[in-house]
Amino acid sequence: MLRGLAGFLLAPLLFLAACVGPVVPPPRASVPAKPPLVVPARPVAIVPAPSKPGGAPLKATALLAGVMAGDEVANLAISDDQARRALTAFRLSCPGLLRREDQTGLTRGSDWAPACTAAGTARDPKAFFVEQFEAVQVASGQAFATGYYEPEIAGSRSREPGYQVPVYAKPVDLVELDLGRFADSLKGKTIRGRVTASSFIPYFDRAEIEDGALTGRVPEIAWAADPIEFFFLQVQGSGRLRLPD
Repeated sequence: MLRGLAGFLLAPLLFLAACVGPVVPPPRASVPAKPPLVVPARPVAIVPAPSKPGGAPLKATALLAGVMAGDEVANLAISDDQARRALTAFRLSCPGLLRREDQTGLTRGSDWAPACTAAGTARDPKAFFVEQFEAVQVASGQAFATGYYEPEIAGSRSREPGYQVPVYAKPVDLVELDLGRFADSLKGKTIRGRVTASSFIPYFDRAEIEDGALTGRVPEIAWAADPIEFFFLQVQGSGRLRLPD
């Protein structure tokens, strides 16, 4: 079974500003090929996933696409600082790795246990990844790298001069209806709103909220300094507040 995936090692080291582009690793002709992990060590083409008995296609996974051994982790261009930060990220991720269902088809949660145990006492980050991880190539080796932008804006846990933009908690009266419970044709569709008297109506929109519709109805979990910065944080869907201290 795989000791780990180099892709996990590299992911926390990439910070791309919300872009998508093809990334094709350059060939390393000078490095001898390793024995294959899953399939013979030869170029592997991405092929359509096989079908279930009923005709529905199986979910595409890295395992179905074909996997072969990659370069030695020791040969990857990883600096000491990158390895240190990657180890910190890996330690934080271990609880989730141990209980999640790996969608790639390459590992099970229990496969991560030895590496997670070793991470707790690892003193040399680069040596840890060399000992615990293996690099693999999935299919042809071509991939897309994506980046996620997490805004960090000025904020405060309490309302103070300079921090006047409320950051509300999720409203307790925000109701989500599963429309599939009312008609088979609506399965998978939901609608959100609120109940008033005997009617289900749309929830307050942005203009109403900014005009104070939630004041006194929903608790504030923090206060932002700049309404425009907070708007872009909402557009991204999440972010961080940099507190005065």
